[in-house]
Amino acid sequence: MIGDTPNDSHPPKRTKRRTIFISLFAIAAFSSCRLRGAFTRGNFDFLLETGNKRYPFWGAFPNVETVERLLNFTDLSDLVQLHNLPVPRNLNILFMGDSLSRYQYLDLVYFLSHNGTWPSPDETPNMVLENTHKHGWVQFFNFTNAALRPYEQCDCFRLHSAIKAVENRYFYDAERNNSVTYLQKFGMYPFKSSWNVTDVYNEHELVQLPSGLSFVHKDLDWADAIRDFVCRMSPKPSVFIFNAGIWADHDLVNVEMQQRIVDALQECQIVSMYKTTTKMTDQRNQTWDEYEQQLCKLTDHCMDLRWTAIVPEEHYWDTKHFREPIYSMMNVQLLSLLTSSNLIETYETIS
Repeated sequence: MIGDTPNDSHPPKRTKRRTIFISLFAIAAFSSCRLRGAFTRGNFDFLLETGNKRYPFWGAFPNVETVERLLNFTDLSDLVQLHNLPVPRNLNILFMGDSLSRYQYLDLVYFLSHNGTWPSPDETPNMVLENTHKHGWVQFFNFTNAALRPYEQCDCFRLHSAIKAVENRYFYDAERNNSVTYLQKFGMYPFKSSWNVTDVYNEHELVQLPSGLSFVHKDLDWADAIRDFVCRMSPKPSVFIFNAGIWADHDLVNVEMQQRIVDALQECQIVSMYKTTTKMTDQRNQTWDEYEQQLCKLTDHCMDLRWTAIVPEEHYWDTKHFREPIYSMMNVQLLSLLTSSNLIETYETIS
């Protein structure tokens, strides 16, 4: 199996939280508007390595008014700055979800570990195209983990069945103090981990055979995974980015679960960010489901990816997953929000 498969207007803003769509504001708007201390609450202190320009990601992705007026992908891609971008420092975020979040994670940590270079769309095998790894998932895990050495530990193993798979990735760059995590959560299936939370940054060998698997956690839902695992990580993530992905039978449609997730994050002072589901090849309109509107109202931030409705079919490698530079564009969009905090400072690039 290649993938992990098994409404129209923005919701109103909350009074206690501001739903911020990534890079929605022009630079002038940020000069007069703080983000209501959201990143302070999460101990967020995001720094950029650049010697000549302050907050360089602000203009790297167009604002929402511009995006909504665009009729084709070429116009959008012309407005997204992918090159000559600084490498962040003190970045501490976590993605939780399925393959839609996995590939965004891989794209971002490649950028962080390769001095600001995004993965190439032409390389084979490829970081974000699992189907270019002819010997299956074990080869994919070996290849991607090797490309990220010495920064990533990968609690990863999979043969064929997605629901029996484990894939939790922990990226840590001590020199830049960057930590980025991907935790696998497939639909209604629980979060699993082969490692204790205190051991995730220790040196581990990649599992190569099913006999090497032994789960420490195997029955945690979203909220329990946050309380029992994410909140106990060290360093603890400052921002929790989540999405149900392509699974039809997921529990984010449950309003009680939505509230439990946000409550669990608030209890351990982690900023919540819901990431809307990217569009499939047959979804050419920018509508969204009611549960996504609910989550965008409930969480601290909302990353609106409905612009993927205008991505041409040639930028997909199946009906659900993208070729580069789409994930790179998503991460420029993400970084444009993270760098909007007034806590940002600037630093010279590490040589």
